[in-house]
Amino acid sequence: MLLEAALAARRADAAAVIAAAVEAKTAAAYGHRRIAARLGRPASTVRGWLRAFAASAGPIAEEFTALAHRDGADAAGLWPAAAPTPAGRALAAVAAYAGVLAARFGIATLAWQSAGLTRVRAVVFQQGVVAWPGATRAGPYARHAGRQG
Repeated sequence: MLLEAALAARRADAAAVIAAAVEAKTAAAYGHRRIAARLGRPASTVRGWLRAFAASAGPIAEEFTALAHRDGADAAGLWPAAAPTPAGRALAAVAAYAGVLAARFGIATLAWQSAGLTRVRAVVFQQGVVAWPGATRAGPYARHAGRQG
């Protein structure tokens, strides 16, 4: 899940825990119950995270691929790797952007969820609603009024 830094600070679970769930689903194809058991979180909570990420995978992949190309134009080796699923492409894009940021600022490594927290434009709430600036209620990623996530 990608959250504005202000929202991420108020979540019950750390970004690293949510990221571990997304990685387990995307990279290892684990189910939400298995992931929940390994993380010690309710299955319904983990299922919500995974659904939100999957529902938002397309826009996440587009945004972070563009950022990786823009900010790492001279580092093609850091650009997103090909992936067979939308969630895989999104995860690869955010990881690539983390690599670009790490290279740009001389950081040895930067966890992909930290790169996601640097972006203010993409906000994914637990229920799978993505709020993009300028989104309309008619669009598939429309902001739901009053939802706090």
